[in-house]
Amino acid sequence: MTIIFVIFRHDEGALKSTDIILHRFDQTDIKRLNELVERHKNGKGDYLMLIPPIIDGGYWIHDVQSDGNEITWTIDNNRDGMSSEHGKQVYRCKSISMHETKEHYVYTLDQCDNEGENSLSIFSILKKNDLFR
Repeated sequence: MTIIFVIFRHDEGALKSTDIILHRFDQTDIKRLNELVERHKNGKGDYLMLIPPIIDGGYWIHDVQSDGNEITWTIDNNRDGMSSEHGKQVYRCKSISMHETKEHYVYTLDQCDNEGENSLSIFSILKKNDLFR
């Protein structure tokens, strides 16, 4: 006879499953994306799925995975009927950062495989979201 005990621990700092899919890109989503940046800088893993609003065509889904050492950012545009090339682009990088401009929050990947010393501005969010007026 085997007895298995399962112990659940409530961690106040734990992420909720509802915090991993971002689609509004309001201040709450920006805060969550910035949390991913900070967790990666601190050597902690994280995961987010970004689903920006459709402007013309279909969804471009961003899967962002960090193990604390490497960040993998995958962009899948297979759902966009207007895109000239369908498929997935995968970037594997050592660091991620956020920079503010007057109008945007810009997320940048650095030290990426096959990119040399180039920084990749991978995602940006308007500070004032005019899409939903």
